[in-house]
Amino acid sequence: MLPLALTCGGDPVVAACVPGRTVACDCEAGAARGLQTCRPDGAGFGACAACVETPIVFDAHFVEVSSEAKVGYHEGEPIDGQSNCVIESFCEFNLFTGAVAVGDYDSDGWPDLWVSRRSNTPVLFRNQGDGTFVDVTANAGLAISGNWNGAAWLDVDNDGDLDLAALTFGDDRYFLFINDGNGHFADEAEARGTAFDDGALKLSMSVAVGDYDRDGWLDLHVTEWSAKGVLPQAQGHQFLDPKRPGHTRLLHNRGAAAPGHFEDVTEPAGALTDPPAADGTYANVFAHGTAFADFDGDDWPELAVSGDFGTSRFFWNNSGKFEESSVASGVAKDRFGMGSSIADIDGDGRLDWLVTSISGAPSCVQGVCLIGESGNHLYRARDDRMFEDVGEAWLLHDGFWAWGAAMFDQDNDGDLDVVQTNGADYPMIQSNSYFATDPNRFWKNEAGTFVERSDALGISDTRRGKGLVTLDFDRDGDLDVFVVNNSDTPSLFRNDGAHGDWLRVRVLGPGGRDATGARVTIRKAATLPPRVAFVGVGTHFLGQSESIVHFGLGAQTGPVAEVEVHWADSGTTKVLTDVEKNQVLVVEP
Repeated sequence: MLPLALTCGGDPVVAACVPGRTVACDCEAGAARGLQTCRPDGAGFGACAACVETPIVFDAHFVEVSSEAKVGYHEGEPIDGQSNCVIESFCEFNLFTGAVAVGDYDSDGWPDLWVSRRSNTPVLFRNQGDGTFVDVTANAGLAISGNWNGAAWLDVDNDGDLDLAALTFGDDRYFLFINDGNGHFADEAEARGTAFDDGALKLSMSVAVGDYDRDGWLDLHVTEWSAKGVLPQAQGHQFLDPKRPGHTRLLHNRGAAAPGHFEDVTEPAGALTDPPAADGTYANVFAHGTAFADFDGDDWPELAVSGDFGTSRFFWNNSGKFEESSVASGVAKDRFGMGSSIADIDGDGRLDWLVTSISGAPSCVQGVCLIGESGNHLYRARDDRMFEDVGEAWLLHDGFWAWGAAMFDQDNDGDLDVVQTNGADYPMIQSNSYFATDPNRFWKNEAGTFVERSDALGISDTRRGKGLVTLDFDRDGDLDVFVVNNSDTPSLFRNDGAHGDWLRVRVLGPGGRDATGARVTIRKAATLPPRVAFVGVGTHFLGQSESIVHFGLGAQTGPVAEVEVHWADSGTTKVLTDVEKNQVLVVEP
């Protein structure tokens, strides 16, 4: 057990005693450090044990380099000048912003960053290939002031370069920036059917990219935290009308008939998250994260949506038509679904779904009661279109007030770890509460057992993290972590602790675009079981991670025995043998 970035004993900010939780503590000598564990009945911590003569010190495997890398922007001040309220006006939702999307917009081989800001322009950071970024927002034609939130890079017109779908928060329309092939963008959302300029203010969250109907053209799913009939009018506009559906919508790319133009097919495709009641009003659906991913291996990507207040939704894809199956499939158990991450965390060849949520506080906090909420949920896929919730059993549930998260291989040892942001700033959260200074969380996968090691790895920031992504920004073969901190500067955690070998696979489709939905299977050696990853499932709450598939190999002797790539849209497969390790492998049909 390792100490967390919390204190216990006489400190005024006392760590909550949750049964089984272990925290750092001061031994009698004062200078020494030890560990103490909350008793099973939750009545208090046990004695400070495992004391040593010197403080417990671990090598920091991450180094925060946002200033060094020149991405030290500020996410923005509250839209209406307020930062604390409880759904009395629009200012409540200022606490939900902070997005980032990773993509190589100029096709130079280095991942670039688009980040959201409020009451300002977004920022496009071009990766200069030397460990630093440069702000190219104005030159790229993206210097449009507004209140920005979720976004995603995608090639909407199959011309081989990345375009950008960007959502707003507190404004009255969305944007679709088309890349002219030279790294300059023009907004064409109105003409292409993605503006949603319907007179209602938007409370947008995240964007998912996928080819749900397998026609070779990328589609979009956008989410919104909708509180119909709760919010007052603002700036001459209204928020959502209870008699109209919200803006959590499925947008179909019209493909060859109109490349890169979209039509709203939410209802005919069966993807409506807020069906109307008998009185004609639409339910509140507080959608946060969203992703397309093939959970049953039939090449048709499902739609997984994390939602607040018990509104997470899961849709099976039956040949291009969705079937809502949240309860029936066993994934409707989170109470405050926020973050979302999809990967094969147990190595069985099937994708699993992590939904972050608020972990159980020991009591009510000024009227807000969280008793009974078990925190994060890891829905482990079975082979019968059912899921098993193993979050608590695998000790991944205790994540404080959770937001963005990602499953990825931090140390290139061949198994997946979990990183998660935290942070809330509500007036009812007092300085000595469970959530006052909750740190980022990092669960290290140690032979299938997850151990919390954020403090030991140097990633335990206590600011209000929201969007989170992984990427290899310095192209050294390990994955770094970028966190957007609400109303603050970001965190770029450079990974300096990965020691294993690696293989990164970039899969292309026709026209040179990223083959979103393609399945990559590797065998380190002919006698070892395969490992699977999918292109483009790295969309999280307010985050789009790098699309290149990353495999940690551990100590790899010789080349990788086999790399198999399967394109979901065409159903074709390509197999490569004796692939050299420690490279970015580009595979085309």
